Amino acid sequence: MARVEPDTGRRGVHATLRGWSQSAQAAVRSPGPERTDALLLVKAAVAAVIAWQLAVRVLDSPAPFYAPLAALLVVDRTIVRSLWLSVERVVAVIVGMSMAWVVGTFVGVTWWSMVLVMLVAMLIGRWDRLGGHGIQVPTMVLLSLLTFQWDDVDFTYLTLVETVVGGAVGVAVNAVVLAPMHLTAPRRAVVELTERVRGLLEDMAAGLREGWDAGQARDWHDRATRIAEAVPDVLDAVRTGRESTRFNLRHRLRPARIDWDGYERAVETVRRMQWPVAGLARTLSDAADDAEHLPAPSPDWLTRYAQVLEHVGEAGSRFGVHREDAEREIVEHLDAATAVLDELADHVRRTPPEDPEAWPAYGALLVEARRLVGELRADHAHASVPTDSGPLRSPLAEAVPVVRQLQEQIPVARERLQPVVPPPGGADAPDADREASPDKP
Repeated sequence: MARVEPDTGRRGVHATLRGWSQSAQAAVRSPGPERTDALLLVKAAVAAVIAWQLAVRVLDSPAPFYAPLAALLVVDRTIVRSLWLSVERVVAVIVGMSMAWVVGTFVGVTWWSMVLVMLVAMLIGRWDRLGGHGIQVPTMVLLSLLTFQWDDVDFTYLTLVETVVGGAVGVAVNAVVLAPMHLTAPRRAVVELTERVRGLLEDMAAGLREGWDAGQARDWHDRATRIAEAVPDVLDAVRTGRESTRFNLRHRLRPARIDWDGYERAVETVRRMQWPVAGLARTLSDAADDAEHLPAPSPDWLTRYAQVLEHVGEAGSRFGVHREDAEREIVEHLDAATAVLDELADHVRRTPPEDPEAWPAYGALLVEARRLVGELRADHAHASVPTDSGPLRSPLAEAVPVVRQLQEQIPVARERLQPVVPPPGGADAPDADREASPDKP
């Protein structure tokens, strides 16, 4: 067995403690994932304590275990997930206790019946519809059979009631105490993803102008691959954000002004744009690598080709921004890129390359660039990329009429009170104040 050095263990403990400290400081300083996680932990603890007290004081449970456990486990990142987790847990407990009752009543508790029922229980527990609570099926079977309580009506009833109460408490706490709304993280993820594509296109254009080698081209290809790998995480963040607004009281009071469909369309467009970008980067890599025996296009042709990437990058900087000027500029840049591609294709047709082996490189670069322009042209009108053009959520007055009425009445009340309430300092107020407020008596 390998021996673990004490210093290594201490360093690991110190690193863990340091990470906890940094996360705690980040949670206190500003909103972010650290604060969201910290709030989730606090709510789970509060829900568990409330469920425990309800089980003791209201249900008079002699062993109040299932209520706090259910409450602890169902507090999740969105209210929808909390509801679904609560349902999963209740179903798993019912299935487990039902199996224990059937086996105990009709077969009895023997070594061979335990083997069979545990195999079946574990298979049912792996059902994906039960999620992480599937383990409750074999757990309840064991608890009921080994304590000989499969036929105890009070035990069964109390266990089910505790599970339902705990799940309800967990869902209620998650929904009422600062209900989770994940709006900032998906917006940031979409912006960063689109910026990475634009930055890659700009770097490739600069490299083609200034000179490039196989190492640079391989780096461009690797960056394009990493963009594709990030797409599922960004889509998951967007879907979590959309899900967090469902059944959410905070969203009902102040709805989020977010085009979730547009966000998903933008991410899918980036996914499809990445394919031709990676393709042309691979072509440049092969052309710069002597081992591939694929001659590169001429420097003048590539310098002109760089303009295509620049135009696409400029169009990408306005991608998903629904303003008339942005829409017009996107179309102008894509039209300019198409015109340059037509010119380059015509040049290749009319002027044979010095090295006949270079035909594949010319053709591949032209085809990939046309695909890139086509993807951006097809989806830019339907995609949406976050901007800082306004608040994420509508004012409270738009959703709550009482707040709107108060906002309308306060200025009127202030005007009516001005002739009645004397200014600060009474009649001895300084002349400067009188000049600043000529309407006051």
